Amino acid sequence: MRAEPEFDEFVRERYPQLLRYAVMLTGRQWDAEEVVQEALLRCLKRWRRVPAENAVAYVRKAIYHEFLRAAKKATPVAPEEIAEQLDLTDVAGSVASRDHVLLVLQKLPPRQRAAVVARFVLDLSEAQAAVELGCTVGTVKSLTSRGVARMKELWAADEAVVGGWPGVDRESGRRGT
Repeated sequence: MRAEPEFDEFVRERYPQLLRYAVMLTGRQWDAEEVVQEALLRCLKRWRRVPAENAVAYVRKAIYHEFLRAAKKATPVAPEEIAEQLDLTDVAGSVASRDHVLLVLQKLPPRQRAAVVARFVLDLSEAQAAVELGCTVGTVKSLTSRGVARMKELWAADEAVVGGWPGVDRESGRRGT
């Protein structure tokens, strides 16, 4: 059994990482903070039963489920609002591309967004993402595939402003080396 002081230590060590994950999902810092707080409260109630080796995955799964609950009643985030939070005044190279990816990511439906974040931001395998998202590997593959395809469509629509999908050859659609 694990004690609550261990929970406090876990939160101190992992909060920034958990908050970044939630910001990628919600698109707003304050929404992310609320989602993380609610998820951590739920986790605290069960903390003694959470195996130490699975604690991060357990909390991220709780954040994901809290995000889905919040997304049902949330108003969509306006791209201008995200741009303002991300301070897009610095539009140099990779910073502009990264920020544009975040803007495009926020246009995906919540489950697709979570799958894309799990696979490409958290760098989880399909099996790990399935466990964290509480679905099958096939669902992760489907959500990720549709999410990436939609991101490419959205990116292409904004291509004149930003300059193309980073690292993808425009002719073949394949990743460059």
